[in-house]
Amino acid sequence: MKLWINGRELEVLLPADATLGAALLTVQDQKIGEDEIISQIVIDGEPLTADLLSQWKDRPIGEFGETRIEAPRRQDYTIASLKTLSEALRESASQREEISDLISRGQTGPALQKLGGYLRFWEATQQSLGCAARLLKVDLRQFEYFEGGQARTAEETIGNLTGQLREMKSALEAGDLVLLGDILDYEFGTLTSTWQNLIEQLADRYENQN
Repeated sequence: MKLWINGRELEVLLPADATLGAALLTVQDQKIGEDEIISQIVIDGEPLTADLLSQWKDRPIGEFGETRIEAPRRQDYTIASLKTLSEALRESASQREEISDLISRGQTGPALQKLGGYLRFWEATQQSLGCAARLLKVDLRQFEYFEGGQARTAEETIGNLTGQLREMKSALEAGDLVLLGDILDYEFGTLTSTWQNLIEQLADRYENQN
């Protein structure tokens, strides 16, 4: 099996009967630096997913032709992920407006269906920010950024989102669609731009340290 890491072909000494799972662990131990993170593995043109790894990990490496691994620096990977997250927040505005419009027109079923995806997006956004902070070794309780010329803490911003999500879920449980629409219109527009500021400033600060 031929091996490329970040576009360079490398030699890795592996037993002839080594399995794919064992080979990948050996490559990670021997060829991936402490400041690098594996972002993608492509085997014979097929991106390796968790399901594929489960199916292939016990097969001998002789059954595969080539493996290409992308392993950017941990900091570069995290900054790129933060920028992607910021763009996703920008694009979420149209989803929020669509849900609010459906509520105002009394189309409760479609609105609630789309709202489920919107809530999952915000939960994933919180998780992604937490993962990025861990990779950058940032304590979000201490991290400050600026909004409208005022210093704010990431902890405060995360707390505001948690509170609004709680209010939204309470409105859902009470069947109060008027309140739900108000929260979407008057709270989440501001929250979205605030989170973009937080994420973009976090990315910029650590990108400028390269």
